[in-house]
Amino acid sequence: MPEGETSFGVITCACRPDFSSYVERVKGGAFGYHGGSRDGDGQVVQGEQQLRGGGTLSRSFAETSPDLFFRLSEEGEVISLSPASPMMLGYPLKPHQSRHYLAFITSDDHVLAEKSFQLLLLGAQDLKIVVKMVYGDGKRIWVEIHATPWHQGEKIIGVQGALRDISEQAMGEKTHRQSSRLPSRPVRARDEKFEQNARLLQNLLNTTTAGIGILHRERFQYVNQRLAQMSGYAAAELLGVHWRELFAEEPGYDSLDTTRLAPESGRLQALESRWRRKDGRPMDVLLSAVPLGAEDLSPFDISLTVLDISANKEDERAQHAAYKELEQVFNVAVPFCLLSRQCRILKVNQAFCDFFCCGREDIIGKSGEDIWGCEACETEVCTLSRLLAGADRAYLDIDQVVRGQHLVCTLHAVPYVNADGQLSGMVVTFFDNRVQQKTAADLLKAQQQLIQADKLSAIGSLAASIAHEFNNPLCGVRSVVERMARTSGLAVADQSLLELALEQCDRMKRLIRNLQQFNLPFSDFRQDFDLHHAIDSVLLLLSKHLKIRKAVVRKDYTEGVLLFNGVENQLKQVLLNLIKNSGEALPEAGGEIRILTKTEQHTLHIAVTDTGVGINPEHFPHLFEPYFTTKTVVKETGLGLAVSYGIVKSHRGEIRVESTPGQGTTFTVLLPAGKHNG
Repeated sequence: MPEGETSFGVITCACRPDFSSYVERVKGGAFGYHGGSRDGDGQVVQGEQQLRGGGTLSRSFAETSPDLFFRLSEEGEVISLSPASPMMLGYPLKPHQSRHYLAFITSDDHVLAEKSFQLLLLGAQDLKIVVKMVYGDGKRIWVEIHATPWHQGEKIIGVQGALRDISEQAMGEKTHRQSSRLPSRPVRARDEKFEQNARLLQNLLNTTTAGIGILHRERFQYVNQRLAQMSGYAAAELLGVHWRELFAEEPGYDSLDTTRLAPESGRLQALESRWRRKDGRPMDVLLSAVPLGAEDLSPFDISLTVLDISANKEDERAQHAAYKELEQVFNVAVPFCLLSRQCRILKVNQAFCDFFCCGREDIIGKSGEDIWGCEACETEVCTLSRLLAGADRAYLDIDQVVRGQHLVCTLHAVPYVNADGQLSGMVVTFFDNRVQQKTAADLLKAQQQLIQADKLSAIGSLAASIAHEFNNPLCGVRSVVERMARTSGLAVADQSLLELALEQCDRMKRLIRNLQQFNLPFSDFRQDFDLHHAIDSVLLLLSKHLKIRKAVVRKDYTEGVLLFNGVENQLKQVLLNLIKNSGEALPEAGGEIRILTKTEQHTLHIAVTDTGVGINPEHFPHLFEPYFTTKTVVKETGLGLAVSYGIVKSHRGEIRVESTPGQGTTFTVLLPAGKHNG
């Protein structure tokens, strides 16, 4: 404390120049007037005045000094007072000995006095306090007390010191302070306005949702409450800390470039980054930093504004994940599109483009009529109309040719609602029914072939039984005719009739044999042979017949030798029947017969295709029935395909037929490949 000043209500060790000599003399025991001392029982007894050094001069000085010297026991009771007591306190000397020192001090200063007393008993030196004491007439005075421990040998037995009345000085300082607080009216108004604005600014900084920090050379000099809450640190913990220590990762630059971050630069207004809280959790923040720009501030002073955008970034990440998930769902293998209420395409997936064989840029904005030939608009089957009427879903079957493509699919539509819950269109998916339709057709064909096979098997058994029954009487009839033909003396006309009868018997014998082959071909010798060579042999045999029919034969053989283990003559008979039928199906102007061979999945394929008149659908169920033919009875007996069917079945094979009226027919023979295919 500067010399000549007092400290009200505090403890200090500084002394006034003219007062310190008194204190030194007190410490030396110069002014040791005793009003009494304690015996072993703690009772106060009167003692004689005792002088502890200093002589008559010291005693005279103490008696005439305006300052009051005192000694207190360890319990705080007054042991001795100097003669200045009546003058300073307004009390006689004797009656106040043995009273507690706090009785002389106002209650407001008891705590200060007690604390000082205890410090002195613990060994503190030269304490100074300023307190108020009660004068004899009840008024209060300011006193300055200088005290030291009272020693007896090495032991502290109490407190001793001196006090001086400083009421006039204290009142003068008080008046000076009051006068110093009474500046001119404009100055007071300015100061009040400044204090008000400072309070408003502080409240604003502490209530804003943004974290505010002042940096000097990139270290925090000030942080508001929001910035401390965001980081999880106390404000005091951040002061002096480099701002980069809060980053969860390196920010990517070594220091704050205020020219880059300043708004007037126009280059960077904000910076997104990640901070790490005190507890280790990351936090997404949006930073903006600008130089303070005041003339009296350092160019290194920067104002930093921080916004916690963790919730926003989390929402962005959740939205991005949801969008990616939606995109994956949207781009499923099922054709998918979004239609407006005007039935215009708003969005499609890749499967939609693949299904309709067009690009996205060619689809967006087009109508359903343009893309899938929708003809249901404004009709009772319109899917959009049904959804507008309250249906939760609608279906529409499509089976038509659009842009040269045959579409067979089912359209499935559900409502598409906007954020307000209003119907703004429909979500449409397409399910391709072509595979299903083909599967159903193949199943129906297989069922028909199974029925046909059962029927042919029954017919074959019946035909074999009838052939067997016909064969016996035919042999008898032929024997009789032969015997009659050998008889002499017959007329020429009768002889001709007998020869004709023998020819008809031979013809019936061949028919019976064909019936027997239809059910179970003769068990001839099986061996490996080349099917290509067999086909060429049949073509050579039928060359004249095919030339008459103006048939052009095109062979499309698989490479190499096509070996098959079976009865070669029987397979040649099958090929002969199929090729001959194809030639006879050609129109008068002629046509083409294509013979294709290939191996596929352990199966040999022999396909005979013609460009003839084709077969009517109603004739398909009867093609392999004996005696069924579309030709005249004079030309054919109707056993060619029936016998061929039996031969192929005996070789564990299959015959398939495909035909389009007016375009042609294809017979395909399927035979098992391998050494033991028979």
